[in-house]
Amino acid sequence: METTGSKLTNLTDYDLVKLAIEQNQAAYIVLYTRYNAGVKSHISRYVVQKEDIEDICLESFQKAFSQIGSYNPEYKFSTWLYRIARNTAFDHLSKHDREKNNMPTTSINEDIAELKELPASMHNPEEDIINQQEYDKWLTNIEKLKEDYRIVAKMNLIDNFGYKEIADALDMPINTVKTKIRRAKAQLLKMMDYSDELL
Repeated sequence: METTGSKLTNLTDYDLVKLAIEQNQAAYIVLYTRYNAGVKSHISRYVVQKEDIEDICLESFQKAFSQIGSYNPEYKFSTWLYRIARNTAFDHLSKHDREKNNMPTTSINEDIAELKELPASMHNPEEDIINQQEYDKWLTNIEKLKEDYRIVAKMNLIDNFGYKEIADALDMPINTVKTKIRRAKAQLLKMMDYSDELL
């Protein structure tokens, strides 16, 4: 892959989103490492259990990345991402829990003005180095996956092969490839969460 992790970490959120829309998997990784701690912090305003925060964080990123094409660049990427995280957190809370905590019990009509007060990012300059270390950790964790996941993950995330190219190369149904890549990504995200020393 021509674009290295160190170069990607220097890009703006908007440039990373454009790359992500083009299915550049490394751009997804950088966005995840850039906002992982911030999203967890945001979710923790509504949810207490650490395990739930982990799950909601993962689900929030999965939702955001699956809908990346709908991101409106008029707003900060963090505004859009935190809105998804907040809605996902509320989806996990029962109506009773929301009533008990004086939270809305209907679908949230997000107050963009309120969210504009959030900082553009939740990291400090030292985290540029941390982001590179996190990217390297991704590459290390890919090697720890089971062989069938590791092969497709490396082809997709490192070599940037598309689903069809992988399916043809491995003589595998394209739906099987998609499933393996999705599961590999989920495992990698969880591996990153559990080894996250920043929280």
